Amino acid sequence: MPIIKSIRKILQRLLFQNYKLSLIDKDSLKEKQVSDFYGYHILSIIAYLFLTALIVSFFLFGFTFFKELLPDRGVIKNNKIIELMIKVDSLERDLILKREYINMIHRIVRGEVVENTNVVDSDSTVLVNRNDLKPSKHDSILRQEVIDADLYNIPVYKAQMTNSIEDFVFFKPVEGVIIDDFNINNKHYGLDIAAAQNSSVKSCLDGIVLFSDWSSSKGNVVIIQHIDNIVSTYMHNSILFKESGDLVKAGEVIGVVGNSGEQSTGPHLHFELWQNGSPINPSDYIDF
Repeated sequence: MPIIKSIRKILQRLLFQNYKLSLIDKDSLKEKQVSDFYGYHILSIIAYLFLTALIVSFFLFGFTFFKELLPDRGVIKNNKIIELMIKVDSLERDLILKREYINMIHRIVRGEVVENTNVVDSDSTVLVNRNDLKPSKHDSILRQEVIDADLYNIPVYKAQMTNSIEDFVFFKPVEGVIIDDFNINNKHYGLDIAAAQNSSVKSCLDGIVLFSDWSSSKGNVVIIQHIDNIVSTYMHNSILFKESGDLVKAGEVIGVVGNSGEQSTGPHLHFELWQNGSPINPSDYIDF
């Protein structure tokens, strides 16, 4: 306790003692008082200067180029570079897929047969070494029990596989008369349907518009992707009402019959059906 009292007395003397600042003339040795102050005045000035320096440092290292001098900034910058590299790699892969997708659409518009209309990222393939994947004795017994118990049940995937293109009800794309039939030998992969000028062109099934644009030979073209990898194509339209990415319903108007494109000789609709990249005869599934 005596120590605490002595410390308290020292602090009181330092903080509340009156100090005097004065100047002495060398010639006359007269003292001239400049200022007088207490100890707590000095403490207040030191605290004020410390707070000012702290605020200035915060703004300098937080909002100016001085922040690059901080040691952690290099780590943060490296992390950002890595994130940007990952994004660039992802964008490059998406760009490659979109180019393949666009090339596939152009091939369909030109009437070429494509192997598959599904664009798949080949990098997603996973190779597994199956040499060591031998079932154990208990696993074999369990497999046999499951097979015996499920012997008379129809698996779900079998029920899904029974669906075929014959199960779909196609909407007639336009009212008209067929003037040129489907002929795969002549590379005529669709039907030419003569119709009155400005007749409505309608989607044959629900789907999403893959392509909706102008082609010099085919005119205004709409390509729609349907379920089960079915694709329908509508050519020589005078007007298009849908854009790429639009969702359409069966029977919904997507364009107007016209005479656009270099290969058109009169108002008609060239209509094609494709499944799994192969052309099919629309007359087999639609009653014109």
